[in-house]
Amino acid sequence: MASAYFEKTAGLTVMQQRLFAAKEPPERYWVDDRTGYVMRTVTRSDPQLPPVSTTMGSMPTDASPHDLRAAADLTWLRLRTRPAPPQGGVVRVVDLFCGCGAMSLGLAEACRALGLQFDAVGAYDIDPGALRVYGANFGVAPSAPVDLATVLQADLEAEPSAEERAMVEQAGEVHGALAGPPCQGHSTLNNRTRHTDPKNALYFLIARFAKLFTPRWIIVENVPTVRQDRSRVVQRTVDSLDALGYSVAEGIADLWSIGVPQTRRRHVLVAARSDQRSLQSREIADLVVPYATRARAVQWAIEDLLDAPKGSPLDRVKTPDPQNQVRIDYLFDNNLYDLPDRMRPDCHRYKEHTYQSVYGRMKWNEPAPTITSGFETMGRGRFVHPRRRRTLTAREAARLQFLPDYVDFAGISERATLDRLIGNAVPPKLSYVLGLELLR
Repeated sequence: MASAYFEKTAGLTVMQQRLFAAKEPPERYWVDDRTGYVMRTVTRSDPQLPPVSTTMGSMPTDASPHDLRAAADLTWLRLRTRPAPPQGGVVRVVDLFCGCGAMSLGLAEACRALGLQFDAVGAYDIDPGALRVYGANFGVAPSAPVDLATVLQADLEAEPSAEERAMVEQAGEVHGALAGPPCQGHSTLNNRTRHTDPKNALYFLIARFAKLFTPRWIIVENVPTVRQDRSRVVQRTVDSLDALGYSVAEGIADLWSIGVPQTRRRHVLVAARSDQRSLQSREIADLVVPYATRARAVQWAIEDLLDAPKGSPLDRVKTPDPQNQVRIDYLFDNNLYDLPDRMRPDCHRYKEHTYQSVYGRMKWNEPAPTITSGFETMGRGRFVHPRRRRTLTAREAARLQFLPDYVDFAGISERATLDRLIGNAVPPKLSYVLGLELLR
């Protein structure tokens, strides 16, 4: 399937050119002639170790046999049952600011790709709904909400507090850490406290965690504008991790370049304890380049959901108010993707604005815009479905976020809660790629 977005990027990005020039990417996908299943084989960094093969599932009938990487990802996204875990070694992980566990989902799949077991030994968040979903998906009892700012000390040199000692004792040995500190304070959508929000300082708690737990590696995700924080929170964190004996890579990752069907860009920091592994580059691009692929469109992710039954909360269609239904109909009746100003509310109609995508319609053959918690609301972004006169359902948004169908939302049916959990998720493809590169 051709992607107009991909064509507009003038072919291959530098990252992709480097990928296609490589002789042996770490992943190879193939179809088992006997079963018809899509298979994945991952090579190890140590040539003395044998490659590991895993089953992805049945080849989708609408997938291209000429792009088995995309077919494998689509197979995974459509799974309604979680793949059985392997019986290999155990990887013990703590997820900080865990949300619904999307980063853990990606890392768990990276572990499965290498024949390893994923073990969540700690999950921390202030959102009880997020912790409930995390617990349902990773077989752990939902923990009580925790504000890490009240547990982890901001002073890197302070003696461990009683709360910190209890946290360390509860988790035990930790191999890796995932973290998605609150990003709202750094977001370009935040015009009030951007770059000075007190929550921005939570990012630095990653360094305090590293000092207390000494994990082998750490993956941290945030919005690209985190680098503009006036307290230089990213650089202070990098400097502290360097001093603690970690090699650190950080930079911006274009998630569409690794197969996420969104034009989402994220800032990523990866740290590896130097006595375990030294990162060969300080550029995130060098870690993700082996996994680069062609852009994937909205159609690729959600075409099979066009007329899916609407019985569950995830598949429920939101009924727009009459004014927005008129706007949606106008887009379709006139084959438009951007709503004219005269059709917009007064706050847009009577003053200059730069929010052209708001009240807009997605394009079927291009990646989606960044999915946020407002994906069911026309006035909060370009969230009108490309082929149906409605906004996205929760399941469609989850697919575009690279969340597989087997994710258990723990019986949560409240629309606002589902929207928040899905919209705030980090596409698991990112932690899969980085986890695979760290673990293989």
